[in-house]
Amino acid sequence: MPPLLRVSTLAALAAVVLGGCSSLQERLPEARYTLNAHQTLPLAERLSVTYEGAEDSRCPDNARCIWPGRLAYRFTMRVGGVAQAFYLVQGQPGYMSPALRGSRIELDHLTPPPPRGMAGSSPGSYPVTFNMYAQ
Repeated sequence: MPPLLRVSTLAALAAVVLGGCSSLQERLPEARYTLNAHQTLPLAERLSVTYEGAEDSRCPDNARCIWPGRLAYRFTMRVGGVAQAFYLVQGQPGYMSPALRGSRIELDHLTPPPPRGMAGSSPGSYPVTFNMYAQ
């Protein structure tokens, strides 16, 4: 095979391979999402985020506490058959992963946290609002 034909054949093969991967590398859209506990959000083919629930260790309204505690929202990101857990906490950096294709997930700073509960009561189920930002 002549060298020029070999190079063009390799270039065509590379274009097909990379073209097939381009849909995997497209940026995820910037958006605002609100999820309830155990709700799953499909983001792309074989990529989803599930909001597992909140872990609320904040001091109840009718108690005195040594430390204020925190409200952490627990998520699971699934890429194909692989699961990765992560947390979002108000005032802390968001979550980034190569699977998010250059995007990051952050809690929505305009949505106020739910009110603190009372001592002796079971924790509530909190919805969560987060934003997806492209880098």
